[in-house]
Amino acid sequence: MKYSILFLFLATLSQTQIFSQKNTTPQEICAAQKKQNAPPPIFSADPRSDSIDILHTVIELDLTQTAAKRIAGNCRQIFTPKLDGVPEIRLDLQAMTVDSVFLDGQKINFSYQNSVVRTQFPAAKNLGDTSTIRVFYQGQPVTASFGGFYFQGNYAYNIGVGIGIDPPTFGRSWFPCFDNFTERSTFSFLITSNLGNPSFCNGILKNDEKLPGNRIRRTWQLDEPIPTYLACVASGPFLSFQKNFSGENGLIPSDIAAPDTVKLKNSFKNLDKALACFEHWFGPYRWSKIGYSVVPFSGGAMEHATNIAYPNFAVDGSTTYESLMAHEFSHHWWGDLATCSTAGDMWLNEGWASYSEHLFAEWTGGKTPFLKAVDDNHLQVLQNTHVSEGGYRAVSGVPAALTYGSHVYNKGAVVAHNLRGYLGDSLFRVACRAAMETTQFKDWSSADFREKAEAATGKDLTDFFDDWVFAGGYSDFVLDSFQNLVGGKTRVFVKQKLRGAPHFHKNVPLEFTFLNQKHERTSQTKIVSGENSTVDFDLPFQPVFVFLNASHRLNIARADREMIVKTTGTKNFTPAKMELKINTLPADSMLVRVEHHFAAPDDGAAANPLNYVLTNRFWTVRGEFPAGFDGTATVFYDGRGSVDQLDTELFAKTSSSEDSIRLLFRPAAGQPWAEYPNYQKTGATNTDRFGAIQAKQFRAGDYTIGKGVSTLIATDEPQPTEFFATTTPNPAVDFLKITAAENFSKLVIFNQLGQTVQEISFSETMEKTVAIGDFPAGQFWVILEGEGRAAVVGFQKM
Repeated sequence: MKYSILFLFLATLSQTQIFSQKNTTPQEICAAQKKQNAPPPIFSADPRSDSIDILHTVIELDLTQTAAKRIAGNCRQIFTPKLDGVPEIRLDLQAMTVDSVFLDGQKINFSYQNSVVRTQFPAAKNLGDTSTIRVFYQGQPVTASFGGFYFQGNYAYNIGVGIGIDPPTFGRSWFPCFDNFTERSTFSFLITSNLGNPSFCNGILKNDEKLPGNRIRRTWQLDEPIPTYLACVASGPFLSFQKNFSGENGLIPSDIAAPDTVKLKNSFKNLDKALACFEHWFGPYRWSKIGYSVVPFSGGAMEHATNIAYPNFAVDGSTTYESLMAHEFSHHWWGDLATCSTAGDMWLNEGWASYSEHLFAEWTGGKTPFLKAVDDNHLQVLQNTHVSEGGYRAVSGVPAALTYGSHVYNKGAVVAHNLRGYLGDSLFRVACRAAMETTQFKDWSSADFREKAEAATGKDLTDFFDDWVFAGGYSDFVLDSFQNLVGGKTRVFVKQKLRGAPHFHKNVPLEFTFLNQKHERTSQTKIVSGENSTVDFDLPFQPVFVFLNASHRLNIARADREMIVKTTGTKNFTPAKMELKINTLPADSMLVRVEHHFAAPDDGAAANPLNYVLTNRFWTVRGEFPAGFDGTATVFYDGRGSVDQLDTELFAKTSSSEDSIRLLFRPAAGQPWAEYPNYQKTGATNTDRFGAIQAKQFRAGDYTIGKGVSTLIATDEPQPTEFFATTTPNPAVDFLKITAAENFSKLVIFNQLGQTVQEISFSETMEKTVAIGDFPAGQFWVILEGEGRAAVVGFQKM
């Protein structure tokens, strides 16, 4: 299901719920003993379905009173008990007038209170009995803030959910039923409407007849069982667009109702590709037809099985809204075919439909639009979802007020993408297809999905579900250091950080990408667990750079961008929240990678000896910074938002004053944070908690924002500039020559663990050769000091 921003705003005003907004297009609504972190217990939301099974539902409805906004009709449920001694049947029906009730053809007494039609059986029903309850009713059907039954001009149609009501299933707005996620039946619809306003329903059209008084009656039959909220009717000035599509199991007919079939053809021209995409990943389409009804609903769309309610504004003759088309269509696997047992597991419906939009983008456009969709969604989740919905929540077990919120839709898509990253494409496809195969026309929980995916793939997904489904927050992975060892091996040290997560993630398949000086790349995936991991690799070359999760196989608490810079000027490293202005570029090109970590920087006595108050995010910059390079980087501090959003907590722990804002730097992990020696702050005021920081003579390293006492000399004179240095040869074996643009009198060499391995003081010079033959193979850094100035340069020891 999808809803629009306009609806979202109105719903927020009228309710205490808060729903997320992704962008300006319509938004989506639309044997476990071994498990360590068990999901919330699943209880039947409706005990009636434990004692009675409704087999078939027949709805006869008169929709000719559109001006009066009234319906009239009757509904028959053919049912059988699931146990002996069932004394009554209770059917949900909201705000109607009930004229009479018949049981097996005999008129029977009933009560109608609190939206429940209650009928006592003359004799208890037992296993093996089959009966029919028939309710005659009429009235003006109700709507919720989103959902219910609508009359608009000549149109009459339903939207099967109701936001803000409990339960959110809303079949009861137009027919009596067991209105829950678990009760399924087949359906027949006999709909009378005015001539020129034909009806469209679930299933296949069986009969179309003209009646006296300029009326028509159409009969529809759905042989696949669905829950009540997926049942539908739409009547209006429709034309029918029909076409056969080729599916895995043969031809699939379509019957799409729209006032303008020309625009429909153009807006739906990739429907065949959506079918191919979803059948590839999820298995064959198992429904009798593909159908949409284009209605004047401004709130969004709804995934009624085989007859999706689709907004007229999205059929504009372009493909602008085709992600909406794909989202709703994907529900014929996630939601319609396999339905969440309770609203608390709505991510199984909506999170997967949201991720299906990304898969559709990949299928039609390739990796670039796919990764953009994945990354844009993930960034929105990282920055806003915990703010709009009161914390870092698990996608399973969301409270009722957030059933159709951002954790369900947006973070649900994040979790689906990460499952693909954990399993790899082949096993991900196996898991999805097997899950659909074994859950078709049934309901399930998150635990059920886990068990089915494990059975299909042979993978233990305990840790994945404990970390991503049953717990909130996010993990982040940071390169601590790496070493090139004797024998061609490379050892990499990884540190895991958390953003709102209750524990470190375990058994994470993390991708490592290695680059040599020629920018040749190779990637391998290794399992990491806990706060610190050490992994070894056999590589075809000795790397000079190691990047983690570079192809975004996982959504982690990070946004990044990598760029080959070939010209001077301003380079925007969105979404990593940094801008780099290159003043001097002494080489043909240079590689720069910026990572913005949504996780707290290292803190404590060793990492932060000057006791700055640190914000809860930091940047990592890696790349080639040749001698003579000059550039200025700009980042923003922003404490204007809600709790745990960018730098809000930094100001909350200190004050609103910006005087003590400091740009902090360290050349590599393991080194202490220190104030960057040459930067400038700008802002509109000194107390609005927002401003820019420009780091001059920009260089590789880690950056963060803190508040505290400045360590720089206060002066009206310009701050001394950084100087640059080079090391040759690089890589080096026995000796290393260090050449600098300024005199220096001290050097400190430290390894990637931040440990000092050599410290030398001497007379001022611009060139120094040091013996490194006893150093182990690996990456090292040199800090040069002289006359209040400093330079940092790295080298590789063979």
